[in-house]
Amino acid sequence: MNWGGRLPMSLALGPFLLGFVTSILPYMIEHPFFVKGSLIGPVTISAILAIQFAFYPEADTDRKGDLLGGIYVGMLVAFAPQIIFFVWFIPVFLFWLARTSAMAKSNFPPFRVGLWIGNGILSGVYFGSFLSHFIF
Repeated sequence: MNWGGRLPMSLALGPFLLGFVTSILPYMIEHPFFVKGSLIGPVTISAILAIQFAFYPEADTDRKGDLLGGIYVGMLVAFAPQIIFFVWFIPVFLFWLARTSAMAKSNFPPFRVGLWIGNGILSGVYFGSFLSHFIF
C-alpha cells in the first residue's frame, strides 16, 4: 500500500483516537463490562470496532483479509505482553510513532499496515487509560 508520500490521517490518527475514546469509557459509563483500571473492556470494544479501518478509502487494497489479520495480530502482540510486563505500553507507543513517521514514504503490504493500525489502537488505549486514571 503506497500513498505517494502523503500520510493518510484517517489511518494515522483514527486508530489512536478509537483506542483513546474506548479507554475513557470505563470512567464515563457504569456497566459491569467496564471495570475502572482494567483494559479488557476497552481492548474488546476496540477490536470489534477495528473492522472499520479495512474499509476506509485510504485502505484501498484487494487483500482486506490480510489487513484485518494484521490489525488483530498487531493488537494481540501489543496487548498480550502487558499481562507480564507492566511497562510494555512504552515500546508499543514508540514502535507506533516510529512506524507512523516511516509509513508515508514506504510501500508496505497490507499485513504490515494492519500491524501499524493495531499498534495505533493499543497505543491509544494505553495513553487514554493512563490519562483517565489520573484525571477521573
